[in-house]
Amino acid sequence: MSTDLITKIVEAVLTILLALVSAYVIPWLKTKIGQDKMDQLNDFIELAVRAAEQLYTPEEWQQKKAYVLDLAEAKILQLGLGLTEDQLDAIIEGIVNAVKHNGPEVDG
Repeated sequence: MSTDLITKIVEAVLTILLALVSAYVIPWLKTKIGQDKMDQLNDFIELAVRAAEQLYTPEEWQQKKAYVLDLAEAKILQLGLGLTEDQLDAIIEGIVNAVKHNGPEVDG
């Protein structure tokens, strides 16, 4: 085999590999990174909800929500997530509902 033929074969294989990386690996990484950030946010909001439950009475629900919103908005900025107020509200309400139905969580 000539060197030119081997070079062309290697270039063709590299081109195919780069196309596969562009088509599959990069989008998968973006999804994975995004999911990791969302998991971090959900865990953080759950902790904030649990802390608000300890800090405020049931009658102080507005203060509880403001407390969680403030902490969640700071975490969203830190993670670089672009969420709307409605999306954030839905996440918080879902976590509040889960915490109320699952009760206190004990690690140990």
